[in-house]
Amino acid sequence: MFASQPRLDFAVVGVQKAGTTALFHFLSQHSRIAMPGDKELHFFDDDRRCWARPDYRDYLSRFPRRRGAIRGEATPSYIWWPNTLERLWLHNPHVRIIALFRDPVARAHAHWRMSRANGREPLDFSSAIRAERGRLPAGTADDGRRHYSYVERGFYGAQVERLLSIFPRSQVLMLRQDDLAQHHGETLARVFDFLGLEREYVAPDRIFDGAADLPVSAADEAFLANAYAADLERFSALSRLDVSRWPSADPDRRIIAPDGCQTFRRESFGGVTSIMPLSSGVP
Repeated sequence: MFASQPRLDFAVVGVQKAGTTALFHFLSQHSRIAMPGDKELHFFDDDRRCWARPDYRDYLSRFPRRRGAIRGEATPSYIWWPNTLERLWLHNPHVRIIALFRDPVARAHAHWRMSRANGREPLDFSSAIRAERGRLPAGTADDGRRHYSYVERGFYGAQVERLLSIFPRSQVLMLRQDDLAQHHGETLARVFDFLGLEREYVAPDRIFDGAADLPVSAADEAFLANAYAADLERFSALSRLDVSRWPSADPDRRIIAPDGCQTFRRESFGGVTSIMPLSSGVP
């Protein structure tokens, strides 16, 4: 199934705030999966390492030794952070990739709530999403980009296009958070089949962040739904996932607001191009 030399066999690469913690929890219980004790090792998105000659020894030492088991980890920024997927491919071109997705508006709000809870975000949600472009200078890979990228991380189409340009579709499994939450057993069976493992029962005892999404104002929802409209169509076509029930896919939510939410600018970060909304008054 997988080559015998030490290397990562599969990775849950994202997206952030879309059920990756729950999936990590479920996969850790399988008898033939060796997951590290901690989620989010952030190895392949660590730009401080020497990637000309990467040393994987400290990374692989984080995985428990279990005979007959495959190694897997979950770091949700891998699908989004520049150069990460390329580094994964260089480490193991046969690595299996799992990605979960969630309505991008709900994802952005959950991301903001996390930043607020961690004491990193002084702005309210409405201000934060409109100020984001100015807080994320193009081409800058820093902690601010990790923490304040509420809108940018929701451009799934650009991320999936890049993913499929590096890995063949046969090595990629894309799921919706709703699949894992509402069809737990069936979805985990798909994951185990994808990994070539026996199906094992895992109790659905993990609480999802998205189980009780807090409401987003109509103006903020319109701002984001407009920003994501073109990319969401691109994402649906590439991923082959049905997003028709996502609120951001509802055309009625894309009202014209007076704050410039229908004006966009293309920004590039690490070779990944996305469409960023401009706040009013920005040329």
